[in-house]
Amino acid sequence: MLVVLLDLHLQPDPSQDCILALLRALAQTKLFTPLLICRKHSPLAGRAAAEGLPMLALGSGWILHPASRLRIWLRLRKCRQAVLQSFGGQADALAYLLAARRKPGQTIVAHTHLFAPRMHQKWLQEGYKAADCVVCGSSAIARIVQQASGLQPDKFRIIPPGVKHIGYPDRVKQRNGRVAICMPGVLAEGHGQASLVHAMAALWQVEDLPPWEVRLAGSGPMFHYLLDEAQKLGVLDRLAILGEQDMHEVLSHCRVLVLPAAELVYAPGLASGWAAGVPVICPAVPAARELTRDNENALLVAPDNPQALAAAILRIIRDPKLAEKLVQGGKASLASVSEECMIADSLALYHDLLTKHGWVAYSAKPEQDGEAE
Repeated sequence: MLVVLLDLHLQPDPSQDCILALLRALAQTKLFTPLLICRKHSPLAGRAAAEGLPMLALGSGWILHPASRLRIWLRLRKCRQAVLQSFGGQADALAYLLAARRKPGQTIVAHTHLFAPRMHQKWLQEGYKAADCVVCGSSAIARIVQQASGLQPDKFRIIPPGVKHIGYPDRVKQRNGRVAICMPGVLAEGHGQASLVHAMAALWQVEDLPPWEVRLAGSGPMFHYLLDEAQKLGVLDRLAILGEQDMHEVLSHCRVLVLPAAELVYAPGLASGWAAGVPVICPAVPAARELTRDNENALLVAPDNPQALAAAILRIIRDPKLAEKLVQGGKASLASVSEECMIADSLALYHDLLTKHGWVAYSAKPEQDGEAE
């Protein structure tokens, strides 16, 4: 049975790690033949090609062009039964159009929003109503999609995005006891970097702190604004904007991890901090509350509140016992956002959908030594 995963983003997207993990897992089962449909020059295409995963790469032009759909149709026409799982944006529309050309009852469609949704109003009413299921990374995202689409709650399935918890190097002790406060993410309005820069001004007023600095791992349109704000506040020499970086390496030098305020799902950022053994601070929004327990595996602060953020950073710096408690609580929470858990939940979803359609059921456990048929 063919399972097609559709992702049409030309730029790196957080969902892509999950897509590759699902492709690997599906290839290990005896029931499924997986296929990735993506853009030819996308990072996802390069990564899938490097691993030898089955893929149909489309050009970078208008993805809904009849010629592009014909290429896909030629791959699907011989499959009597197929599952189409899209991952946001134009992929949702493409899955709907592909399913509409097939005979009724031959195709299962699942639209997926593991991360912040990119809703396209034109396709909501028809495309989402025709889907068999909508997968969301959290209840907070499910509520947003439900409000925009008008779908019934029983059409949603919550599957948190999975993250690998390996490959994080040991923490590097900074010279002179320097404290590195890190925030990853796009440098854009509303993502929280401005609040962190203003929190630096509050930290600057505290005299008994060890040497500290803030490191922003990312790039974006607010680059110069953040530098100007830091200069106005007199903290420019404590700010480093690193650009795009491997977070494994960044976190090895990090003492405090502050998550962006604009993210709707915190699983990847939280899991990275937890796996690296770094205390985490994140905004107290519904998506974060689903995965965290304040003062146990993270500190929750009011969004866009520099004073509250500075106070939370001070608590971690001044209280080693609290910092260690957050680290240990984070490590104990990793299982809830593991890649293995996401794969098991996804295979269970396929099982439920196949059963609903009266198709063959299967064991949700991947067979490590088997090959796809």
